Amino acid sequence: MTDRQPLRYLSAADVAAAMPPLSERLELAEIALRALGRSAELPAKIGVHPRQPGSLAHAMPALLRGEASDASDASDGAADLIGVKWIVGFPENPALGLPTYHALVILNDARNGLPLAVMDAGTITAQRTAAVSGAAIRLFAPATGARAARVALLGAGVQARGHLPVIGRLLPGASVRITDVDRARAEALAGGAGSVEGIGSAEVVSSVRRAVEGADVVVSVVSFGPEHQALDPDRLGPETLFVAVDYDMQASAALARGALFVVDERDQFLAARVGGGFVGYPDPTATLGEVLRDRPVRSTGRVLVSHLGVGLADVVFASAILKRAEQLGLGVLLPH
Repeated sequence: MTDRQPLRYLSAADVAAAMPPLSERLELAEIALRALGRSAELPAKIGVHPRQPGSLAHAMPALLRGEASDASDASDGAADLIGVKWIVGFPENPALGLPTYHALVILNDARNGLPLAVMDAGTITAQRTAAVSGAAIRLFAPATGARAARVALLGAGVQARGHLPVIGRLLPGASVRITDVDRARAEALAGGAGSVEGIGSAEVVSSVRRAVEGADVVVSVVSFGPEHQALDPDRLGPETLFVAVDYDMQASAALARGALFVVDERDQFLAARVGGGFVGYPDPTATLGEVLRDRPVRSTGRVLVSHLGVGLADVVFASAILKRAEQLGLGVLLPH
């Protein structure tokens, strides 16, 4: 009988301490995106519907088939990654003093199914989402010449905080306009932006319309809820990149029809549309993974990138976090 590796539990603090540096996070996101549709297997999000309006509860299983190296054969699954993310979101939670989202990632040994780790996924969700947005920015942000990029950040919550370092890294010197229904939260984010490497300036504005005026890149990370706030595409510049992290809370079918429309995973988007989201949206032109693999020249005109979040990215990030946690001796070891 082989010795069983203990189950490692990683708290939110453990996950934060073991999070790879930004450069590696950007690479991990691209690894996950490239694998979609090729060496990865994942269904569309499996969800149930709690009573609270706008709430969600999703299971996101994923498998990444690893490639053989010179020293090993991949056929036994030793290089594979398998796991699942479980996430629930309740938009009324902040009024109760609770986070909107709660999430966990479970990793298993792909050779025998043995559970390897359970970890808090709040920090993973924020960082892998921002890194996927980074892939979109790398591919589609319009050229600005010697001028610093102008970025609109719609929303000032956890996702917005996670995106600022990515914006600073990929658009150095960027001027950022932030808007949020909670002005104090937006001001707190803008106040801390000065310490984020690469951010040239940050200011709070009172409306989405003001934020997107003249923006080269728009990142929409508003909180989910029953009321959508679709932005009039005429408010955007002719070359604007719009990155929609919040499904169709701010982006619209009109924007999708008039832009190069890219998603993270096609089947998941189509399932969400069948389920009542993305009303009137066209089929996507491409996925981020397809663009990364084929590297076409950026088309002129607007680009809308909508990434719904795929469990594969969570599993890829969680695997890297687990390796670092083992090296650093983080977490609590639990018997099977």
